[in-house]
Amino acid sequence: MLDLILRIVYDDVHRLHADPSGRHPANPWRLEVALESLRESSLWSKVEVTGTPEASISLLELVHSSDYVRFIAEESRKGFHYLDADTYVTEHTFTISARFATAAYMAAIKSLESGEPWLIMPRPGGHHAGRSGWAMGAPTLGFCIFNYAAIAAKALEDRGLRVLVIDFDAHHGNGTQDVFWEDPKVVHIDVHQEAIYPGTGDVDDIGGGGAEGTKINIPLPAFSGDPQYFWFVEKVLEPVMEVFKPEAVVVSAGFDAYQGDPLTMLRATKEAFGHIAWAIRSRWIGGRIKALVINMEGGYGDGLRYGLREYVEVLLGFKEFRRAIEPREPPRRITEGLRRILGRYWGLEL
Repeated sequence: MLDLILRIVYDDVHRLHADPSGRHPANPWRLEVALESLRESSLWSKVEVTGTPEASISLLELVHSSDYVRFIAEESRKGFHYLDADTYVTEHTFTISARFATAAYMAAIKSLESGEPWLIMPRPGGHHAGRSGWAMGAPTLGFCIFNYAAIAAKALEDRGLRVLVIDFDAHHGNGTQDVFWEDPKVVHIDVHQEAIYPGTGDVDDIGGGGAEGTKINIPLPAFSGDPQYFWFVEKVLEPVMEVFKPEAVVVSAGFDAYQGDPLTMLRATKEAFGHIAWAIRSRWIGGRIKALVINMEGGYGDGLRYGLREYVEVLLGFKEFRRAIEPREPPRRITEGLRRILGRYWGLEL
């Protein structure tokens, strides 16, 4: 077991970002359930919780346009209302999201300095917010305001590190991919459910402007379950990590792929999240990863309790991962595209 402390950023201020009706799925109870799940684990003895710092507005413009930042500030001043069919703001949303964004930036720097992992537990969400907000043609912001993972990745990239973003939320991280679409220095691997919101993340979405091949999308069909997640880890994630040799890893950790989640149909169990954590840990404990920042994203059911806890316990070495079932290859339409992309840009064979 690594003798390290997991630094968690949690702040009660997130409760001020809420739909008064209580009907929106992105409600404050999500973080309460997630934090309580970690408290119930033996790993809690290795956890320190800190609040959010004062917001540094200038940091938002590392990944967002000044027009978008100003727009969110102005909309928040109007009080509670919906920006689009999915995404609401309150009078506190701008400040809350800016504080969590600042925390993500500072966590990246502190993780690099200490080698300790940081877990950001923010609300509202982040990975659907692109440079100008709505990203890659998505119809809404998908509950998100500012992109914490992108800010953490940019902080580490600006310090000369090879940065890998791993997004395993069941919805494609279109905002993060938008921010780094033409940036060859940030590799983004995104596994998600195909044909659901935001409608992006096709296998052939590989980046542009000289960054082709650095954006790797694995859209899994509904009901994929653990076998196809195991295939993703062993045939895509681990081989790319071996070739790329990331010095920093930023994770968009969504737990809405967990079985029974009301918004998705991937039906993974906690074992899928444990396998992903094991892949990261195997490179982290050898000192090859110098900074690790995890940003919570989606999850609207039991994944917040069981998926998150399994992921963190395996990552910190409180539990070993042992694969009990065999991986299963996704449908041919997915593997053929990945085979072409991984072979051309990474020299890898599926």
